[in-house]
Amino acid sequence: MNLAKLALLLFIAGIFSACSKNDQTAEKKFHGMWSLDKYETLVASGKWIPDTAFIGATGHIMYDGKGHMGVQINRKGYKDFDVSKNIDSLDMKNLKDLAKLYRSNFTYMAEYKITGTNTIEHKKFSATNPMDWGTTVTREFEFKGDTLILTPKEMVNGNKDRLIWIKN
Repeated sequence: MNLAKLALLLFIAGIFSACSKNDQTAEKKFHGMWSLDKYETLVASGKWIPDTAFIGATGHIMYDGKGHMGVQINRKGYKDFDVSKNIDSLDMKNLKDLAKLYRSNFTYMAEYKITGTNTIEHKKFSATNPMDWGTTVTREFEFKGDTLILTPKEMVNGNKDRLIWIKN
């Protein structure tokens, strides 16, 4: 009877050890900087296609290996926008264009933790949108060689999206 309890205890310990090793392996894979390769949307046919709003977008995501991360995504043309003009000299159209441009910049800093075999949470402590501060988002993740695929659990503008990152 004691031998059966010991075997059961060792089996359970082995399961927890394996889960812990999987989390550590994923943690090591995340560590470093990644560049945005593609931003895709799932369509009704079940196929992933490029999200037209993000064609030409640039971005980076970085995981420090200590539980902190940062991400920035800029739409096409962001780096080329002329911001050298004095804001007081801009007319209403140019002010609106500038506001739209800055609103299209997607940046946040967060604490992260791996919460499952293929799930990571980002708890935002700073973001370009103040309403995002303190919120937590969940991403499914998949590694394919030097590629990281992050798929938000939440819908983005009514769409199921995924971001494909390449390790730098």
